Amino acid sequence: MSSSLHLKTALIAAATITAAATAQAHQVWLENAAGQARLHFGEFNENLRETSPGRLDQFQGVPALEQRTGAAAQRVEGQRGKDGFHYAVAGTPDTLFAAATYPLIDRSKRNLPPMVWQPSARWVASLAKPVAPTAPLDLVPTGKPGEFKVVYQGAPLPKAKVQLAAPSGWTREAEAGDDGTVTFAMPWKGQYVAEVKHSDKTPGEARGEKYGEASYVTTLSFVLADGMASPDLPAPPKAH
Repeated sequence: MSSSLHLKTALIAAATITAAATAQAHQVWLENAAGQARLHFGEFNENLRETSPGRLDQFQGVPALEQRTGAAAQRVEGQRGKDGFHYAVAGTPDTLFAAATYPLIDRSKRNLPPMVWQPSARWVASLAKPVAPTAPLDLVPTGKPGEFKVVYQGAPLPKAKVQLAAPSGWTREAEAGDDGTVTFAMPWKGQYVAEVKHSDKTPGEARGEKYGEASYVTTLSFVLADGMASPDLPAPPKAH
């Protein structure tokens, strides 16, 4: 193999690893207003939203949105927009949920098995009533002021670290107790996004492909009507 071909192969491998690392550092989150929901990919606290054409196109297809109102659930199809996936939401849902599909991450260059990365997002209309978890890794309000619960595979996840980002980019982190709960003081009004991550090294299979590790990141977004006026989000990062 020529030196130029070696270099090209190395650059492709490096680009693949960089893209995978960038994706894992990101999150997806939901925003909902006036019957229009959007699933964004990026970093809420940095006001970064990946676009199409671009990194938003790395996902496999358009994620379906699950809309729940009371005991009723319905599936909402969406479309890929410039800065996220867009959905038309009917009525006044209690909660929305979406799980985005990302290709298995090849880690053979590091002699590691493939990894499945599963980003998910939940939006709730109110923190005043508890929400039942439905995702493998879920973050839901308990109905108590400022309290949230982390659940993995149906059971509380102790010691999980939850980060909460306020409208201004202000962030706080808390560790879940033995019952999986965390509590935050939220002084600002406006939209918040809470995030939790969890890695499971139990081998499995996803979409017909075997993997050696599953990495989950789940967000919970909501809007508070009361509180102090928050400064605006920081200016979006400049493109490199």
